[in-house]
Formats: sequence, C-alpha cells, structure tokens
Amino acid sequence: MLIDKRAYWVWLQHALGAGSSKQNRILMSFASLSDFYSSGVESWCLEGYFTQNELAKLNSFSAENAAALIEYCEKIGQHVITPEDNEYPKPLKQIHNYPCALYVKGKLPDFSATPAISIVGTRKATATGKSAARSFAYELSKRGVVIVSGGALGIDTAAHNGALQAGGKTVCVLGCGIDFNYLMTNSELRKTIANSGAVISEYPPSTQAINSNFPIRNRIISGLTLGTLVVEAAAKSGSLITADLALEQGRDVFAVPGGITSPVSQGVNSLIKSGAKPVSNAGEILEEYIMRFPGKINLDDTKTNVILNNTKNNELKNPNKKQTGQKLNESEFSSDSVLLYSKLTDKPCHITEIEKITNIPTQRLLTAITELELAEKIRSYSGRRYSLPR
Repeated sequence: MLIDKRAYWVWLQHALGAGSSKQNRILMSFASLSDFYSSGVESWCLEGYFTQNELAKLNSFSAENAAALIEYCEKIGQHVITPEDNEYPKPLKQIHNYPCALYVKGKLPDFSATPAISIVGTRKATATGKSAARSFAYELSKRGVVIVSGGALGIDTAAHNGALQAGGKTVCVLGCGIDFNYLMTNSELRKTIANSGAVISEYPPSTQAINSNFPIRNRIISGLTLGTLVVEAAAKSGSLITADLALEQGRDVFAVPGGITSPVSQGVNSLIKSGAKPVSNAGEILEEYIMRFPGKINLDDTKTNVILNNTKNNELKNPNKKQTGQKLNESEFSSDSVLLYSKLTDKPCHITEIEKITNIPTQRLLTAITELELAEKIRSYSGRRYSLPR
C-alpha cells in the first residue's frame, strides 16, 4: 500500500515529541524518512541518540497509524503539512528544531514573501498595554504585515483583534490540539482568525493544553516571523522565553518601554537594557525591513500608533481628531511627559534633538513618548520623529 509521505513525518513527531531536533541527525544518515522507517528497530538502536521511550514509540506507532490520523484530520477540517510540502513556512524550516508536522485550520500566508511580526505579552495586561498591542497590530497589518501570536488573553488577544480590525491576516499558534477546548472565551476569535488567516499547532487533535507545551510552542511564534514585539511582560514571563528564542533564531526583538514601577513592564524594560530595540510606533519596526521587502512597506508621515477603542461595536478612534481647548493635566502625566510636551511644536523633531532640548535620559524619554502617544497628545512619524498634533 502506498503511504502518504506526510505520514512518516507525523510518525516521527509522535515518537520524538514537540520541540525535538533529532530529525536533522536522521536526515544526515538516511536519504529520506521512509528509508529510516524501513530500516527498522535494530538500525534505530544503532544510531545511539534515541531514548528508550522514543524507541518504544517509534516501534509501537506505525506509518499506517499516522496515515489514519492525517485522514481523520482532513475530515474534521485540519490540514496537515510537513517540511516537504510547499505550504510549509520557509522561515520555520530555518530553525534547528522545526516541527515535523503542523496541523492547520485556515490558510497560511506565504511567510517567505510577506513580512510577519509576532506580538506577545502578559495575559494580565493593563488597558494601556492592550491598547498598545492592538494599535501596533492594526498599523502593521494596514501595511501588509502578518501578525502572529498565541491566542491567549491579554496582549495576544489584543494583537489578533488589531490585525482583524485592519482587515489583515493573523496567525494563532496554539500549545494544544486545535480542537481541544482551550480558553473557550476566545473560541469565536479563533474561528474568525481561521476564516482570514490560520490557527496552527504542532500538537495533534485532542492534545490537552498542559503548561509544558507552551514554552515549546513559543519557538514557532518567533520562528515564523522577522521579529518579535514584546508588549508588557513581568520579570518572569513566557513572553521573555519567546524573545530569547527569537534571538537564538537570529530574529529581531522589539519592546514597548513601560513605567519603571509597573510589574508588567519589568520584563520589557529588561529586554531593552539587553539590546532589544525600544519602539513606540509601527514605523520604527517597519523601517528595519524596507530593503528586504522593496515596494511592500510604505513608511509615510501618517500617525502610526492609533489607539483603538474596545467598544462593543469595535469602532476606531479617529486618528486625525485634534484635542482642542485642552491643556496637559500635570496630575495625570509623569513629570518627564509634561516637560516633553512643553518642548514640542507642530514641526516633527527627531528623538536625538528631543533628548538634547529636554535633557531627559533615553530610557525615560521613550517611556514619556509612549505615555503621550497612548494619550494621543503627540504625533509620531517614520524615522523616530515626533510633534504635537496638527
């Protein structure tokens, strides 16, 4: 009987488990996975790098079992793709522990031809953090960027919603089987994502959402994208694992600066100290990739950090609306923000000049800029320039 070549990858992933990189060693010794499968248990033992548990699973779960699993997935609306398939994301194949199989609901974008950014952060996000994540996702999506996140509450949900509101594509990477009853409050969101983008997992149907799955899952979130943006993360956060994985994979890491006393900002501020690029608008991310995607990224002098209302009808705030007849309330803003606001005019000024005229250190200045942007008190431009609203 002719076996679907994908079955060998599903068989191998079942034995090795998620996150393994042993497929690379196998393919250095065997011409194909089907050859490895046919070589049998004695040959597998001689390879010397499989655990007893892995050998037991290689022997107890057959390629026929894997083929039946693929057939079942197709019946329930999940497409199975493996590294030999054209649909398999090329950026993901570049990481050393790429998944042997992906279960997909929806349609994956072409990650090799389309810029993609992952947005991650705490589940216990503040209203400001969720607004920032939604805003970044919205503006990036408007410029053709695919948004990748993990489908959790807080920052993940805000990022997915921002992309959807912009009419863009977003991909949700789960740490359980796609059909598992994980976080049912977001079930409708996942359905919407699948209709315009994709929900994916390396875990087969019915796999439960156990805590150990999620750190392993995070390498896919970072591996699919050019860079990872972290919006609000505590000192010990799964989002920092994603950022570390992104660096290991040779991807970029961006962070939205936060207040020095905020618990959910300790992680992102630490990332900035370690070399992550601090950003306060989408343009500062996009400017990194203009040359790599010529003609696909437009950096214009429009506001790039629109704050979105979380209203029942999900209407957008008007980004061009001027707040006239109002003065900056010093009781509502930090002293750095008050000083920054007093020095700006309606003429765009580069951040290095702002630092000179305010004498505010870079870290604190970025925090003040973010605070004023989120309150729509200043306007941002490409090239890290800022002004009062016109």
